[in-house]
This record gives sequence, structure tokens and C-alpha cells, in this order.
Amino acid sequence: MAASFLLAMANPALAQAPAVTPPSKLSWHGDAKAPDISGLWVRTDKGVGQGSKEGWLPWPPPLKPQFEAIWHKRVADAAAGGRADDPVQGCLPPGMPRFMSGTNGPLLIIQTPGRVMLYRELAPVRRIWLAGPGLPKPADLEGFSNGNAIGRYEGADLVTEVVGFKDYPIDGTGVPHSDALKIVERFHRVDAKTLRVEITLTDPIAFTGPMKTVVTYAALDDPAWSPKEFLCTPKTDYHPEAYVR
Repeated sequence: MAASFLLAMANPALAQAPAVTPPSKLSWHGDAKAPDISGLWVRTDKGVGQGSKEGWLPWPPPLKPQFEAIWHKRVADAAAGGRADDPVQGCLPPGMPRFMSGTNGPLLIIQTPGRVMLYRELAPVRRIWLAGPGLPKPADLEGFSNGNAIGRYEGADLVTEVVGFKDYPIDGTGVPHSDALKIVERFHRVDAKTLRVEITLTDPIAFTGPMKTVVTYAALDDPAWSPKEFLCTPKTDYHPEAYVR
């Protein structure tokens, strides 16, 4: 034993720790049975609607008279200097569908068996459950900014159904909805570097027909990225600098 110790001291190479194997490429795809939509994505499109920065069609939105009046008032309030109904101005998360359609920051998707999680800055994490009892019954629904979501895989796509939202506008112009709002999303990986998300809104109480948009993302190769913590300072007029890291 002493001889081995002396030999190691005489030859430092013998005392070195074993070489560390370099880590494999970072992966957020933890469900081998599922099509891979995971990764870090950044939005590339700028909206395709006529008058809607978030790409909603048809535009103007197909609202029933009561809800159309609410929307027109919100548009007028914004033109006059501000809207009290916009959660972003009050340091609250934008909610769905703006989590997907109304922000350009990176989107991180992590897939695991039974669950898909989506992360963004300035918003609570989205959890899409792939197994379980299904959507809550209307009487049991609790409103969340991102809603209550379930999902399933259809071929190469992830299809989600989301219900139960807080009373946050659908977009930056203030389009309202009722408690009957339902969102269906279809996530499709076009190729290794492109993700397309089709979003359809239905609301038999507030809408005369469905609203749709398509959001396109490009893969972002930044393994060091993670959602940052923000401190928000409410302002009468919303400006991006109201949010500081």
C-alpha cells in the first residue's frame, strides 16, 4: 500500500482522476414514443391578419353584438391613452392564447411521458396533460391565465384542447371572450428547424364563428438559455422597459 502511494506521488499522472466523458447533446425530448416537437424555439412570423398583429382571421373578429361593443370600447380606450382591462399593463401574465400568439420571446418545449411543458419569460408555465381524467366538467372549471389543457398525439402532431380561462383579452387589441371559450392547438414539426402551431378559437356565446391563426417558430440553438426571473413595475402606459431583470 505504501509502495503504491509512493509510486503515485513519484508519477503524478497515476494520481489523476479518471477522464470525464463529455455530456451528450442537450435534449428536451424525454418521451421516445412521441413525435419530437421539443426544444427551444423563437417566433419567425409577424402575423398574417389584416389589422391583427397576432395574425387572427377573420379580421375584424367575428363577435356577437354585446362583445363587439366591448371590443370597440377597448380599442377606443387604447387610442385615448390606455386600457384598464389589459393584464400586461397590470404586471399580470398575458394568458392564453397570447402565450402562443402574442409574444416573440423564446419558447421552450419539454416532452415527458404523460405531460408536455412550455416555458416563456413573463408567464406561468403551461402544462399539457396527455394522460388522466380529461378536461374538467364545466361546473368544476377553475379559471387560469393559461387555462386547463389536455393533449394527444395524432401521427406526427400534438393536438391540445384548452378550456377554463381568466377574463383576459384574446389579443393585444382587447378582443373579449366568454367562459365558453375553447382553444384547439396543433403543433407540427415541419422539419428539424421549423415548428408550426395552428390555433383555433371557438366561443358559441361571444363569437359568430371560429377565429384562427398560425404561428411559426425556428429552432434556436442556445443550450444556455433558460427563462429569466422578472420584476414588474406597473405603469399607466405599457412599455417593454417596464419589465426589468
